[in-house]
Amino acid sequence: MRYYKTLFLLLLFQSCNTTTLSKEEANNISNIHVEILIEDGDNETSLNKVSAYLSNGEKRIINKNIKILLNEKPLDLFVRTGNYYDKHPVYYTDDLSRKEAYYFEIILPDSTKYPIAYIKPSKITSEFNCSENISLDNDFILDWNTNNVLANMELWKLVHQKDNPNMHSGGRYAESTLHYTINTKKGSYKVPKSFYKDSLTVADNPS
Repeated sequence: MRYYKTLFLLLLFQSCNTTTLSKEEANNISNIHVEILIEDGDNETSLNKVSAYLSNGEKRIINKNIKILLNEKPLDLFVRTGNYYDKHPVYYTDDLSRKEAYYFEIILPDSTKYPIAYIKPSKITSEFNCSENISLDNDFILDWNTNNVLANMELWKLVHQKDNPNMHSGGRYAESTLHYTINTKKGSYKVPKSFYKDSLTVADNPS
């Protein structure tokens, strides 16, 4: 019986990556940090995705009484469950016409409203080049020219167990995900072929 109690406490500890905030904390704007991600795409009339992440500086916040507005339109709150019962809350929309500027506001549980950010994107001149087909037997090279933005790049993989090809894992929130900040006008980034394999798993072939 002691073993099962220990296991339960371990899972409970692993899931504490989020907070709801107390009523008093949630109504204090100084307790809330907001990270905004605007993802562009190939569509000339609309963006690909807009996400807003709330935290108290240490943990992500899940509080349905806190609202995020984008150009006076509320974003939807989604909560995804990850490994070990971790939760990943995000305010999100994928239905947004392209605008010259984006105005974000937050409404706290006591109905007070605060401006968060006014973002007017500059025209992106970056040119990124990489192979269309990725071979697991070769290094992967991404290079760029005429870059005029600060970009946080994420590279993740889907993998299967070497001894069980039907058992899959990995993805964006796996520990193996690579993070790299692009902040130069010209440069390159190499993903070594060793990234695709380890002692237990091998990446699914993207081709």
